[in-house]
Amino acid sequence: MLRVEWRSIGIPLLINAALLLLGGIMLEYTRTGVGEYHHYVHGFSETVLTQILVYLAAIVLLELCPANNWTLRIILLVAFAARLIAVFAPPFLSTDIYRYVWDGLVQGAGINPFRYIPADSHLAFLRDVSIYPNINRREYAHTIYPPGSQMIFWAVTRISATVTAMKLAMVGFEAVTCYALIRCLRLLRMRPERVLIYAWCPVCLWEIASSGHADAVALTFISLALLARLTDRDNWAVGWLGAAALIKLYPIALLPAFLRGWRLRPALVALGVIVTGYLFYLERGVSVFGFLPAYIQEEGTQSGTRYFLLAFIERNLHITIPASAYVATCAALFAALAWWTFRRGATANACISSGLVLATTLTLCFSPHYPWYFLWLVPFLPLWPWPPAFFLAVAPMYLLMTNLGVPGEPMYRLNCILYGGFFVLLANEWLSNYVPKLVVRKTKDIFKAALSLAPHDASRDLSAPEEL
Repeated sequence: MLRVEWRSIGIPLLINAALLLLGGIMLEYTRTGVGEYHHYVHGFSETVLTQILVYLAAIVLLELCPANNWTLRIILLVAFAARLIAVFAPPFLSTDIYRYVWDGLVQGAGINPFRYIPADSHLAFLRDVSIYPNINRREYAHTIYPPGSQMIFWAVTRISATVTAMKLAMVGFEAVTCYALIRCLRLLRMRPERVLIYAWCPVCLWEIASSGHADAVALTFISLALLARLTDRDNWAVGWLGAAALIKLYPIALLPAFLRGWRLRPALVALGVIVTGYLFYLERGVSVFGFLPAYIQEEGTQSGTRYFLLAFIERNLHITIPASAYVATCAALFAALAWWTFRRGATANACISSGLVLATTLTLCFSPHYPWYFLWLVPFLPLWPWPPAFFLAVAPMYLLMTNLGVPGEPMYRLNCILYGGFFVLLANEWLSNYVPKLVVRKTKDIFKAALSLAPHDASRDLSAPEEL
């Protein structure tokens, strides 16, 4: 009796104490990490690596040990405290957030944010000493952010036109994401403490709380779409996906995983949300796609220089493949995968796993060079911690902070490590899960075939009546 009582009370207390210790380390490295570029303590890559190790230790602890009512509170408290530390420090990994605030200020002045570049004389009256000088590409680039993001920028700057306010808004969306994921976990009869996989993820901490990337809003809408799908509200699910595509375009690729059967209405709902959002910013002579076409060219998507798989094939097989042919092949592959997803089934588990497979495939095909482009994999991981996708989501935050994270040959070696690690984990999963089943099935087939070919002895026929 005492042993049972110790297991039910004492072990969760030890687990909570261990989580507090790991959380304290996470907070300390967040505190020192925000100042690494100004006051060297550990080195930022070492800071991120330590946090990843702490993060992995916390996940293993939760998966192997029991919890109590305080465990989830500790997880959320540490996540919130770490984000507060990052929010109130200046952004240093990216300057995108300054464009967010600027676009909000432009809209507040009654001007379409897609009309002028920041350096245009028409916007000279909005220039200040804290936001305008830090805007990247201000001399030649229109805004690239879709209408949904623009609405968020406008709303936040109506309250406070500061970087801190914008980052706080993104963390607020993360709180909604955590709420939605906890609801999803409970609906799936999983432990709600698994939200730690999102809440303590270093990629979310640095790319959302520290840098303030608007991908946080897209993650929230994806999580709400998953929640709506688990509660059989299909129109709401695809509507949230449409809203996510208004923040960042790529979540629309998840649509096949959320459709059930040949029902046209949900697809029209998603399309209607997207079209309505763009209509708000559509004006004659104004492109609502902004800098996107030029950005695609700048990133090497047309020349093919950004595609790791294309570079790997050309280097190792000595075959020259046009970028257009590579993109067409990826499109065909994704279309086939989308069709498989659509035909796979309508269960909630199929929606989650198919959505993560679609997101992972798109990420592999286009091999992004920035950590925040891997963020959209993270909301799926508490619900289905698929090891290859987990590695692909977490590893870039460290690798891109090392000496390998620069364009050219170092980036190619980084991609070899990143995507090579992914394929190793994928092969390991296939070998461990599918090969044994295949071997067993083939062995049974061979055994049955051997029995059918064996010589028949009528004297041992069990169906014949036994002589007395």
